[in-house]
Amino acid sequence: MIELVVAVCMIDQPSRCRDVTLNFEGERVTAQQCAMNGQIEMAKWIGEHPNWVIQKWRCGIAGQFAKL
Repeated sequence: MIELVVAVCMIDQPSRCRDVTLNFEGERVTAQQCAMNGQIEMAKWIGEHPNWVIQKWRCGIAGQFAKL
């Protein structure tokens, strides 16, 4: 499984940040597909969490991410 790791910070408190992981289910999802579809998933997440802003993001194997 591939995951999208997104570093987000609060808009009104830029020092308050956290990592969010969004998983792509299915064994056939590649890191390239994650990168292509990741923007859509991030847009959905931001739509549901309007007080946050994305700082960085990357795709990788689920469970193996390091702090961004």
